[in-house]
Order: sequence, then C-alpha cells, then structure tokens
Amino acid sequence: MFGRENQNEESSFGWIISLIFWIFLFIAASLFASIVLAPRYLSYLNLRNEYHANQVRLVTLENQVEYLRQVAHSLEHDPEFRSEVARVDFDAVRPGEERIAVEPNLALDIPEWNPNHKIPLTNGFWYLPILKVLSENQKVRSSILLIAATIVVLSFTFLHESQSRQLETITRSTRNMVGCVLSRYRISEESLEEDGSG
Repeated sequence: MFGRENQNEESSFGWIISLIFWIFLFIAASLFASIVLAPRYLSYLNLRNEYHANQVRLVTLENQVEYLRQVAHSLEHDPEFRSEVARVDFDAVRPGEERIAVEPNLALDIPEWNPNHKIPLTNGFWYLPILKVLSENQKVRSSILLIAATIVVLSFTFLHESQSRQLETITRSTRNMVGCVLSRYRISEESLEEDGSG
C-alpha cells in the first residue's frame, strides 16, 4: 500500500514535470517565432500602408482629372465661362465692378498636386514600437534568441520524468521550510486561551 502511494506521487510529479517541460518549450518557440516573424510582419504593415496611401493618391488624381475634364469642356463649349476665366487670369475689371480682396485659402484656385507629398501612415497599432524593436535592434534580437536557446537546453536537461524524484525532494523540503517559517508566526491555541482568561 505504501509503495502504491509512492508510485501515485511519482506519476503526479512526472505529469507536473511533463507539463512544465511543454510550457517552457512553448515559451521558447514563441520567443523564436517573434524574432523570425517580426520583420516580415513589419514589412507587411509597411506595404499595406503604402497600398492605402497609393489608393488615396489615385482617388485624388481621379478627382482632379475629372475636375480638369469639366473645366476643359466648359472652356471649349461655354463662351461666358471662357471670358470669365480670361478676366480672372488677366485681373481685368469690368466698368462699375467692385472687387473684394479675399484670403488666398478662400480663392477659387485649382489645388496644386505635389507628387512628393507623403500621406501620413496609419500607426494605430499599439504593438508597432515593439515590432520595430524586434525587427531592427540586433542586441534585443540576439538576447531573445539566447534566452530561447537557454530555455530549450534547460528543459531538455532538467525537465524529464527521471527527475521526478529530485522534484519530489525539492518540493518536500520547500514545503517543510515554508511550514517552519509559518509556524514561527502562528499563535498557539494555548496562548490565545491564556490571553482570553487573563
């Protein structure tokens, strides 16, 4: 019967060691994957932002082309519009006409398109700074890879079922030490009775 209890205890410790082993391997794999995938994901985000910026630029250009097409059509077929444009371009004033100066931003000018103008990228991702560090900082990348390798080596070295007896010994000694420390601060029932009666 005593041997069966020992065997059950050893199998439970073996199960705990196996669980800890797989958790550590998962952590190491996650660290390694973050280093490998971070530059690729950052490139994807940059390409996606560039694609959106190009889409906005394309729509802007299409709107400008449509506007200029309408102006060209009006210049060809509307003599009144043509004379008004010429009068504005040459700053001509009709007799009895009064001109009011307005600020430049209120004038009816065609907006100038600057091909070098960069559309701001959407940096709405909270993890983008972390992604940049993982992609570009070689010291951080090397440190994380070293940590992942250390976790793997330690897992395969110390976390296998043959170590269950050592884990059991460590667990018992830790439990005994914690029990000793806690027992020092426990108030015994006898001292409580003496305080209550006194």
